[in-house]
Amino acid sequence: PWDVRRILGTVAVEEDGSAAFRVPANTPISVQPLDEEGGALQVMRSWFTAMPGEVVSCVGCHKHQSAATPNRHTLARIDKPREITPWFGPARGFSFQREVQPVIDKYCVGCHDGKPTAGGQAIPDLRGTVFINDYNSRYHDGGRDAGKFSVAYANLQRLVRRPGLESDFHLLTPMDFHVSTTQLYQMLDKGHHNVTLDDEAWDRLITWIDLNAPYHGSWLNIAGKQRLEHLARRRREMLKQYAGVDVDMEWTGPPLVAKTVPVVLKRDEVRPKLMKVAGWPFREDEAKRRQSATKSETRRSVDLGGGIKLHMMLVPAGEFVMGSVDGYPDEQPQTRVHVGAFWMGQFEITNEQFARFDPDHNSRVEVRHAMQFGVQGWPLNGPKQPVVRVSWKQAVKFCDWLSKRTGRQFTLPTEAQWEYACRAGTAIPFHFGDLNADFSAFANLADLKLREAVSHPYRKENVPLKNPSKYDDWIPRDNRFDDGELVSAAVGKFKTNAWGLGDMHGNVCEWTMSAARSYPYRADDGRNTTDSQEQRIVRGGSWRDRPKRARSSFRLAYQPYQRVYNVGFRVVCLE
Repeated sequence: PWDVRRILGTVAVEEDGSAAFRVPANTPISVQPLDEEGGALQVMRSWFTAMPGEVVSCVGCHKHQSAATPNRHTLARIDKPREITPWFGPARGFSFQREVQPVIDKYCVGCHDGKPTAGGQAIPDLRGTVFINDYNSRYHDGGRDAGKFSVAYANLQRLVRRPGLESDFHLLTPMDFHVSTTQLYQMLDKGHHNVTLDDEAWDRLITWIDLNAPYHGSWLNIAGKQRLEHLARRRREMLKQYAGVDVDMEWTGPPLVAKTVPVVLKRDEVRPKLMKVAGWPFREDEAKRRQSATKSETRRSVDLGGGIKLHMMLVPAGEFVMGSVDGYPDEQPQTRVHVGAFWMGQFEITNEQFARFDPDHNSRVEVRHAMQFGVQGWPLNGPKQPVVRVSWKQAVKFCDWLSKRTGRQFTLPTEAQWEYACRAGTAIPFHFGDLNADFSAFANLADLKLREAVSHPYRKENVPLKNPSKYDDWIPRDNRFDDGELVSAAVGKFKTNAWGLGDMHGNVCEWTMSAARSYPYRADDGRNTTDSQEQRIVRGGSWRDRPKRARSSFRLAYQPYQRVYNVGFRVVCLE
């Protein structure tokens, strides 16, 4: 309920990073620097308020208190301050129903209309005309200000990763909650059933995510006119009298009159052709035979100093089929790939191993999706837990450091090396089975245990539900299984594949050397060099991902400088 936001608009940032713009006086303002897609790179954790005629600078908060303003010319100082460009109309309270639901009606409700598929499969209902019960009447001591939510919002917000109501208050790593880390963006970016959003639709969805996925646009929507109308009127009177500001803070914009016309989607009628390679796939006993036939030594240890070792497993050479005909479009077309023999880290690089390279690194915590009650989050920085919040560039530097230390050439695995090692001779989604396999002994994925990381956003902890419903499952997970781990687990807990590699599925996602380029995969097209600024591929899924997002062929891409909450890495060596 305190997520009510009003967007004043956007201003340009100059090439040298400077910006100067006019703001309304006596108005609390927060700033979000945006990337080229309109996603917030960082979120201001407080706000500033300027008096009439005052010039406000970031120096003072973002510099030492005794520091002076830098005496240098910037591009933003050459011209007059820019005027704010409104965001699709005048400033107003941001309401999900007004700003986002029309996008859902246009692109999603044609399929997500509350009806099962032709095969009887239930899919999320994204209609904005259906509402779930008022939380105030469903929960003991739920508070009077929870409001009412649409079914569309209840289903869609599950796919948005965001901080809880009282989450970690420390300054966050830039892009920690970037839109690219949220499943809704990732799913649509991959081409969900050929859905192609226009620029405005993307902007509205991304903005909603950056504002922490609010629903209500004003307090009137939450508490009702009877409780709030006289208070809102008095507030407006006081603003006008003492601040010279005549703004209706409860206004959520003019009514929408244009009728939304749903987009007709084109269905894929031709299934991609399944590629076959002689001798592929092969069974576990054959994988072990090939491994032992390559060298007598199939496991080696690398000394990192301080009593810390890195264990490596031998992956034999071979050919395999890369990609999947049953996966997302970016996993197609399948490619026949030959991979030479290499050594690969048995597990993901841990916090204690990475500390030998960078003792100041902190993997921090993962926030709870609800009230914190004094707990800033679930620790990700245990010594045996995989290191996370390391960028691709940091991972490459770790490999360079390790190479100099050992005299051997260490790198990140290419996409082909990673998938070949993960599959260990299999052509099914996981080395241990299909999407319905019990993964609890093999992989740390989003499962029943994850419910302990969440409580209902609008009820106090340990207060039983009066009327439990399907809308209480706030983070997408597979409730059939329980792997016993809430967030990332210490490496080595789960069973390894035929080549002795553990946590290839789940635990944390892993950087690869490869740039985010389309298939067919080609090792000689420059995608595996380190001299480009392209996005880089991560593989394997994490504790936050359901099985379909942790398959051997599943791909995600992040910026090479991005530090992602659930992304770590493992290393390979060709010698």
